[in-house]
Amino acid sequence: MDIPQNVVPFPMAEPKSPTLTPVESNAFDELARRLSARLEGEVASEAAPDNTASSDSLAADAAIPEIETPSRMETEYPAAFTPREPAPPRANSAQDTLLLDRLPVGVLIYRLDRLIYANSAFLNSTGYDSLHTLAEAGGLDALTVEAGAGSASSTSETGTPVVIAATSESGPDKGQPVDARLFAITWDNEPAHALVFSGPRSEARPAPRVEPAAVVAPVAVQTEDTTQAEDLATILDTTTEGVVIFDGEGRLTSCNRSAEALFGRNDTEIAALNLADLFAPESQRAVLDYLESVKATNVASLLDHGRDMLGRVRDGGTIPLSMTMGRTRPGSERFFAIFRDLTQTKKNEGELMQARRQAERATSAKADILARISHEVRMPLNAIIGFSDVMIDERFGALGNERYVEYMKDIRASGQRVMAIIDDLLDLTRIESGKMELSFASQDLNSMVEQCVAVMQPQANRERIIIRTSLAHSLPTVKADARALRQIALNLIGNSIHLANAGGQVIVSTATTDFGDIVLRVRDTGPGLNDNEIAAAMAPFRTPGASDQTADGSVVNLSLTKALVEANRAQFHIKTAPHSGTLIEVVFSHASAIA
Repeated sequence: MDIPQNVVPFPMAEPKSPTLTPVESNAFDELARRLSARLEGEVASEAAPDNTASSDSLAADAAIPEIETPSRMETEYPAAFTPREPAPPRANSAQDTLLLDRLPVGVLIYRLDRLIYANSAFLNSTGYDSLHTLAEAGGLDALTVEAGAGSASSTSETGTPVVIAATSESGPDKGQPVDARLFAITWDNEPAHALVFSGPRSEARPAPRVEPAAVVAPVAVQTEDTTQAEDLATILDTTTEGVVIFDGEGRLTSCNRSAEALFGRNDTEIAALNLADLFAPESQRAVLDYLESVKATNVASLLDHGRDMLGRVRDGGTIPLSMTMGRTRPGSERFFAIFRDLTQTKKNEGELMQARRQAERATSAKADILARISHEVRMPLNAIIGFSDVMIDERFGALGNERYVEYMKDIRASGQRVMAIIDDLLDLTRIESGKMELSFASQDLNSMVEQCVAVMQPQANRERIIIRTSLAHSLPTVKADARALRQIALNLIGNSIHLANAGGQVIVSTATTDFGDIVLRVRDTGPGLNDNEIAAAMAPFRTPGASDQTADGSVVNLSLTKALVEANRAQFHIKTAPHSGTLIEVVFSHASAIA
């Protein structure tokens, strides 16, 4: 049979039965749709004597751009018998190629025998560098599509199944047959075809069965969840906190090993109990109320981190527990409770309370002893000081020797020093025991400092020390006890006079910091204290060394001063350096300052 010149033959790889290949069938279907659209506007005879038309006239009527002249076989399909196909999918090269290049499935777009587009997966699978290389190799002829692969229409949703019999030998599939499907589409508003395939076709083994995503996904999730559940079970069995799971009625379902050890029961025994059975009678009502509150909130867990309960062990004894309860997940009817044994914590708290009580008793006993000593020593000291004054004044006659006068002055000074030390020790013990009564009120710090400087000026003159003041203007008042504040200022100034060398200076200043704190600073120009001397000055009842400059009563003054400062809710700082003197700061916080 001679092939007309207006029909382009589609070469086959080997002699096949005289049937249309899927590609040819889709091409003829496309021509049929075109012809049907053209003939719908014409009036044709319903009973034509001859159902065939000449090839030349049909070819002239079918002169459509980009579609070659139909053959005689094409003209034998009248428009009246051409089925109406659904509208083919539409695609746009400017937009859709960006998406198609990222698909792992090979896609080839062509119109009749002209190749239009091939994505990267198609070129990689077929072994061609570009669409131009495939066109030079023969285009569709190089792919060699097998016939008889299927009979479904190319416009169906599933496409026409076809088999590409051979691909390039340089490709990864190396000439193996490839399963594909052929779809009729609209590309750039023109009819076209899409050849879509996914992989090689193996004759030695059946093609892998593709499971639906809804079936495969749960299997993977189930495997991951199983692993996570096993890990969680191992962690719960290792943790020291007991964990039990129960329903809304309090019926226990499971527990970890720590819960078994905590209550002295195994998993089976605990599963036969109710949640309230794990607690002493006095705590059962609180446990049930806790469960009802968790059920009412309908959240995963409550924000509180535990409630103290009394648990009941198997032998009937009780153990202190901290329990946290919550839902296993939001909306679930399963609940959990975490128990932490407070036995050791309660024991430690008891030991601390016992130690605190013992310390308080010791402090009270020390204060009582000092009070008794003060009472017993004060009377003879007063007598010694009084008789010294009488003898120094020579009220009943001359002593007879000037040395006696100097000795009596030393006796009086020593008695006064002992009296001051006893008073300071009494104040210190009262502060430590909390028995010292302080009356907080607004105090003018500048005025208090000026009064204390005036009191200490005679002592400074005797020691040949110059006292300088630098007081801040408009200084806010501070909230402190007046007597304690006066004693703090006197002790600091007296300590600095003692540490400064003859001819030195003591600078007393007040200031306000950037944070609003009020600071009292007392600085001397003495040689400064070393670490041992500072430790001796800050530690009460410590015996100083022979070389310490603080030996002359400064130890008690500094320790007492620090205690008075802290009792007035202020901070005490001491800074010293060799040959730079000693700086002592008392900082009243902004909260204690009253503008």
